[in-house]
Amino acid sequence: MQHSYLRKVAAGVMTVAALITTMGTPAMAEAPLPLTCLLVPAQISDIGSDRVGIVRDVTVRRADYVAAGDALLLVDAEVAQSDLEVAQISIAALQERLERSEGLLARSLISQDEIGTLRADLALAKASATRAQMEIDRATIRAPFAGYVAEVDVAVGELIGPDPLLRLIDVTTLHAELVFLAGAYGQVALGDVIAVQVADAQVEATVFAIDPFIEPTSNAFTVMAEIANPDLSLPAGTSCQVVN
Repeated sequence: MQHSYLRKVAAGVMTVAALITTMGTPAMAEAPLPLTCLLVPAQISDIGSDRVGIVRDVTVRRADYVAAGDALLLVDAEVAQSDLEVAQISIAALQERLERSEGLLARSLISQDEIGTLRADLALAKASATRAQMEIDRATIRAPFAGYVAEVDVAVGELIGPDPLLRLIDVTTLHAELVFLAGAYGQVALGDVIAVQVADAQVEATVFAIDPFIEPTSNAFTVMAEIANPDLSLPAGTSCQVVN
């Protein structure tokens, strides 16, 4: 009887202790959920030209993959090519004259000033050749990074100016753009890993940027988180959900 009584007392004490522990320990708050979640490319570049000219060739189409430095389109460079040829002819002629004149200078048949003038003319011709080559190089618009062509807004024969001609995106890394209400400010930190659901896939997104302000019109702020997408299984532009 005594043992039975002691067991009942012990059970009662454990029950009370459990209740006290439960009451004294606050429940863990759930992580805040964003109003919206959208996957965007890690890099987006609207590519244009810094020169006016006629498009001679467009070497890419929408959805093409390009490596960094690949040619995207070619602008007419006939004038620059002609300038380069003229400069190269001048360089060859001036170098020949300078060699002959230096021989005459050794025999005091020509002045040092004349030699100086020839050397200056040669330097100017070389500078003209360099400038013409730069213009030729600029006529080829190249990809600034590896990625996919998202838009092509130019055709062969068009006169182009400073407006964007193509859009290039990098989707091997995606950014989750998360918009939270102001009440969640301070509950998300840099380096936090957030579980994100995209269709049937659940992936991890690492927070790398948090707005340091609240947008007054929406009373919200934006958090950016990075998602690795090496196999391109997640399409940019897709809505997503944060999983608690």
